[in-house]
Amino acid sequence: MPAMDSYTSLISAPMTVQQRKKLLKQLQSPDTISSLRRPEILMDFFTDSLDMGDLGLAVPALQGIFHLIMSRNLDYPAFYPRLYALLDGDLLHSKYRSRVLRHLDIFLSPTNHLPAATVASFIKRLSRLCLFAPPSAIVAIIPFIYNLLKTHPTTTFMIHRNPYPPYTKHGQHLGIDPYNPAEPNPQLTGAIDSSLWELETCQSHYHPTVASIARIISEQFTKQQYNLEDFLDHGYASMMESELKKKDKKPPVVEYKIPQKIFESDERDPLSELWSFED
Repeated sequence: MPAMDSYTSLISAPMTVQQRKKLLKQLQSPDTISSLRRPEILMDFFTDSLDMGDLGLAVPALQGIFHLIMSRNLDYPAFYPRLYALLDGDLLHSKYRSRVLRHLDIFLSPTNHLPAATVASFIKRLSRLCLFAPPSAIVAIIPFIYNLLKTHPTTTFMIHRNPYPPYTKHGQHLGIDPYNPAEPNPQLTGAIDSSLWELETCQSHYHPTVASIARIISEQFTKQQYNLEDFLDHGYASMMESELKKKDKKPPVVEYKIPQKIFESDERDPLSELWSFED
């Protein structure tokens, strides 16, 4: 393991994106950070990596910043707004989706004593992303939201509240959602006053697995927690495999008698009275 002076020279030297990713992979580890004599010097390196706008840099940088906040009591007020900004449509189509959700599970833990408004914003943002996400992402997000609602009971009003004013199927009366998706501060989005109508919409999803999982929001919350590892690494191949392994509860209805012609011999063809095929 490089010495403290080595890390100091490395993080201050010019480097390519790939070199920065490789260094971040080493420095994001809590064991590595704790082994340094003055780990606070990494704060600027992490924040600079976060500002570069690359998911491959942002994910390990956030983990490093979070560890410094928790272990060294460093102040970084923009942590949760930056984390909130990472949740966009591109993330759910990227290879970093599972890793971000794993980190998010730690960052939003009830032991961090976050305001209900902040947690509600993350729940609402994830719910909104479900409207445009691939099925493999939705089947991971919905159990994740269930766990958040379970561990933060003050946010469960969002599933019991009707849209305000009530949404209708008519285009001229869509209602107004108090949630402001353009607000960058998760404390100020108004999500806590909104509802999770997006998850109810997913109950009519074209993919049967997504529709089935989305119904857990409308049922009694009897399950304590879902094991996220059962859902995070789902892809199209694994979802197809699980569908093929399912056993039918009842045999499908099939036509046992193959018809030989459209009309029976004693039935009159109505087209014959309308058309004449003679020359």
